[in-house]
Amino acid sequence: MPNQPEQSEAEALNRAGGLLRFAAENSQLSEDIVGPICAAWDARQNNAWTQAVAVKFWIAFNSLCTLVKPVTMDSLSTNLKEVPPPSWLRPWKPHPISLSKRTADHYLILLVVLLLLAVVFAFLQSKVGDFAKQIKTQIDLADKLVVQMTTNVDSLDKDGIFDLRDVRPGNLATVSLLQQQFQELSYLEEQMLQERHVISALSTLGFGTYPYAPGTYEPAATAYEIRASLANYKDVRRKVNSYLLHEGLAIEIISSSVLPIVLGLMGACAYVVRLISDQIKDATFSTTSPIRHRVRLLLGGLAGIVIGFGGIVTSAGLSSAALAFIAGYSIEPVFATLDSIASKFRR
Repeated sequence: MPNQPEQSEAEALNRAGGLLRFAAENSQLSEDIVGPICAAWDARQNNAWTQAVAVKFWIAFNSLCTLVKPVTMDSLSTNLKEVPPPSWLRPWKPHPISLSKRTADHYLILLVVLLLLAVVFAFLQSKVGDFAKQIKTQIDLADKLVVQMTTNVDSLDKDGIFDLRDVRPGNLATVSLLQQQFQELSYLEEQMLQERHVISALSTLGFGTYPYAPGTYEPAATAYEIRASLANYKDVRRKVNSYLLHEGLAIEIISSSVLPIVLGLMGACAYVVRLISDQIKDATFSTTSPIRHRVRLLLGGLAGIVIGFGGIVTSAGLSSAALAFIAGYSIEPVFATLDSIASKFRR
């Protein structure tokens, strides 16, 4: 009756060749490892498999696995096995590639997308904040100007002067100053509306803008035009302040939640890309690696959420966004800290 190895022994025999080749290319093999494995191959071929052959084979196989660690049969076969690309990608990449390389391509694409999102959100946060500060400065200047203009136009009303084109010599200086203030106010209003227009374009990525009409720099003809200008400024000021309130809330959401999450994911993705590169080089990428990489990515996003909503900053002055990237890249210390805090609560 022919003696054949069991299923587990046959599987190990089939994969031992790949491990031997890898060990021959990267390590120093000994006859104590190669001899029993070759003898086991012969015994299977000649139907002479015995318990003694199996014992020597498993001892030699154990030594071979120890020699090539951390490479395993699973990781070696995963790096050698090629998988076809998805149907939508075949026109650009028709040739099959290994699972490790395909996973690396996916994470590289994700890293580029996250990088672009981070740049866009950081730019929005910075520029919208700068424009909002400029508008608030202009409102302060315009408020002071309005108080002065109101005083001047009230003094003209007391003197019975309504037509600013025909004034008495004694009121000429007041009218001249009022005309200058009228033009300055028109300029400040136009600057506010322009900057609100830019903020609207930035926050909607150019898909939505806030239209505005350019101001006039012609001298006012009557005191009524001055008062109409003051009333119009108050309306513009109210609308601009309301708009800044809404935009400020949106920017706060981006800076405290969206951006830290994106940077946490980007940090985790950068670590995964680097890890996959090392795994491909060392042939340690296994069938379970994609699952561990996805978990790592989700943990990076979770760290970004915790840091963003918690408003955590460091003594070194790092913002929550920068800290989210570092936490996503190096997630172990973050969860080690959380474990330490949890253990204190258990006590």
